[in-house]
Amino acid sequence: MVQKILAYLDPPNKMLQSEDMDLLTAIQLISSAITCLENIRTETEFQAIQAQSDSVTTRPSKRRCSENSAFADYVVEEIRTCVDRNDETELRRIYYSCIDSVCEEMKNRFGKHNCDLMEALSALDPVHATFLDVNKVKPLLDLTKTPAVDSEFEVARNFLVTQMKESSPPDGKKWTMKQILKQFQKPLEAMPTVFTAFKHGLTFGASTASCENSFSTLKNVFTEHRQTMLHQRKANLIQLAFEKDLTQKFRNEWKDSVLRRFHTLHKRRLPLY
Repeated sequence: MVQKILAYLDPPNKMLQSEDMDLLTAIQLISSAITCLENIRTETEFQAIQAQSDSVTTRPSKRRCSENSAFADYVVEEIRTCVDRNDETELRRIYYSCIDSVCEEMKNRFGKHNCDLMEALSALDPVHATFLDVNKVKPLLDLTKTPAVDSEFEVARNFLVTQMKESSPPDGKKWTMKQILKQFQKPLEAMPTVFTAFKHGLTFGASTASCENSFSTLKNVFTEHRQTMLHQRKANLIQLAFEKDLTQKFRNEWKDSVLRRFHTLHKRRLPLY
């Protein structure tokens, strides 16, 4: 079951881990993965997984519940209600709860809470119906407190739509934010708010990845030194990593001389030689 769930989440995971990624496409891929997970939340899929697991495993036999002989002469035979624990019912509960938990967690991270930012990224997609809609792009500009100028977005939209109809991208594929920013950089520099919006759209995923350490359980450890060289021990470790060819010699050809030098520094109770 776990392998099947993780298999659906593997494509979004690979895309989010890549160095060059488009968050808009990643969000769409995550939405597709969630839909696939919801589609396997059926009795048919559960029965198929259960049959597959039964073919490779053997269920342990349970001890038969014995009746209490102390209540033989009474109407009441047990002081507690005996619950018939059915393995299939418990496995079904685990199966459905796992899928529900995964889908809920993915929706919380990439769902309606980020709806405004997703729509803003969609509005920067050249093939989208809301291309350069200032009302859709505004939440993205609000992150950096950049004012949205309606006239610049209208001019940019008419200009880019006309240019994309008359020409094709250099690689022969469809137009993307990256292609537009590269091909029409000079005209977009005359419309700074639109130019800023495109840069935000392209770097949004990279900015999110660079802030990933804020989700770490070690966020309170070395907070002011995590991405700097101010911490002396971390700086020394980095220097050792660059000089690993020298450190390897300490373990081999220089090992004897280093130990002898260390031994002569102070008097040792246990002589090394």
